[in-house]
Amino acid sequence: MQLWVVREEFVWVGGPRGRLACMFHVPNHSPAPSLIMCHGFTGNRIEAHRLFVRAAREFCRRGLLVVRFDFYGSGESEGEFSEATFTSEVEDLGSVLDYVSGRPDVDAGRIGVLGLSMGGAVSLVRASRDPRIRFVCTWSAPADFLALAEYAKTLLKGGAASGEYIDLPSGYRMSMRFIRDLLSYSISEAVSKISPRPLLIVHGGRDSVVPPSHADMLYNRAGEPREKFVVEDGDHTFTGPEVEWKAISATAEWLERVLRKL
Repeated sequence: MQLWVVREEFVWVGGPRGRLACMFHVPNHSPAPSLIMCHGFTGNRIEAHRLFVRAAREFCRRGLLVVRFDFYGSGESEGEFSEATFTSEVEDLGSVLDYVSGRPDVDAGRIGVLGLSMGGAVSLVRASRDPRIRFVCTWSAPADFLALAEYAKTLLKGGAASGEYIDLPSGYRMSMRFIRDLLSYSISEAVSKISPRPLLIVHGGRDSVVPPSHADMLYNRAGEPREKFVVEDGDHTFTGPEVEWKAISATAEWLERVLRKL
């Protein structure tokens, strides 16, 4: 794929509950295929060690219009995290998709999503319902939310609860409604509905937050075409320059192959 010059611009996109902060990475060639990046639980559009920034710039250099955005209540978007739910994040992605698909510099027939951790689950659920999403990539995505539910129970027993809220060690306040909402979703069912659209599952072999077995579960439930790439020395966010690059470059090469066929 030809390399393009990159322009970056900040845009407020209207979401169902408030404005969503978005950073657009725009190649000089248009209309361009587009990739929307979804951050993880309590994360933001920059992500750990600037993972999303580096990835977006690399994907854009290869010709994609890339969007990094903050879910409602995260990063610079409006609202508070205590007001957010998994459902609200799925809806936020829909609002960004509405905006992106209406841009004249976007090829509306070649829009995909990439999600990290819980953002991967959000991407799968949205894609299972939204045919505008033509390809999906997950990084360190969970196949279920049982571990998070157990973690919430541990915090409750430790006295971190205040009414309908749990105070997380990170400083975020999460609603009990968030957990109840999470457990109403089946990620394995969602991933089974992606086919025949292409799916890439990327996971760290040393991920202690979401074990690599989750990648196997997602892969086994998915239909073709599907690919799985394990970064053997990678943790949950692919920490380290060499490890990070393995995840980014493998994804970029997959995107190039997929886009040639769309």
